[in-house]
Amino acid sequence: MRFIPRANARPITYNLYMARMPYLIFDKSSLESLNIDESVLLDTFYSCVITPIFFVECLADLEKKIKSNSTPEQLVGSLADRTPEYESCVTLHHLDILRWELVGKFSLLQLKGGPFVAGAKSVQLGDQKGVIFQQTKEQEAMHRWTAREFVDAERLVAKWWRRTLTAIDFNAMVATLMAGIGPHWRKPKTLQDAREMTDIIIDHMDQEWLLGFGIDLFDVSDVKAQTVSGWVGNRRPPLRECMPYFIFMLSINIFFAWSCGPSCSAM
Repeated sequence: MRFIPRANARPITYNLYMARMPYLIFDKSSLESLNIDESVLLDTFYSCVITPIFFVECLADLEKKIKSNSTPEQLVGSLADRTPEYESCVTLHHLDILRWELVGKFSLLQLKGGPFVAGAKSVQLGDQKGVIFQQTKEQEAMHRWTAREFVDAERLVAKWWRRTLTAIDFNAMVATLMAGIGPHWRKPKTLQDAREMTDIIIDHMDQEWLLGFGIDLFDVSDVKAQTVSGWVGNRRPPLRECMPYFIFMLSINIFFAWSCGPSCSAM
């Protein structure tokens, strides 16, 4: 738990984990390429950001059938041994960040960079104001994992993750996107052309339709009414200005549809 004094503090539901060293995000294959001695250097020279995808991807190996003398627990345990812990933090899932932005509890424009860490609580001690970071469920799960304490909850997550991977239908996702933006668009000639067309869609299509379309696409429709109502109440500002994280995620999906959909053969 850390107490961080700051001037003019006000209640918030999120904050940044500020590190002394460069941030590093790595995937499972990167960690597998390191031995124990090499992995120690990650904690020495970097502040590592553990993403939910990395965490769950490694846990998914608990349900993996392997052709070796090692058990799945030993395989995941070897990854846990190499995972940096001292100078690392577990960041929030991107859909949680999106939900907060949509309902007005988070603003990317107010941040100065760094991972998104949950568990922050504004407090006051005497005449000093600051933030306490309490341990989250994700961090507790990570500590159990590094200690090789694989409880039933982790195994359920592993099963869910493997089922989710096999259920992803990229063709259906591309078809939904292309049906939404309409058939009148020309095929992009290059990746740069696809990026420029994505920006045109974001900036020139009806903003209220775009907001509702993106919310449905990301399956966060439970906050749709509140989001649209708040946006209309604020006199319909450009989405790129008031919801940059939402636009960032939507741009990735539209660009993916241009690059990997039916039009990709033209590039």
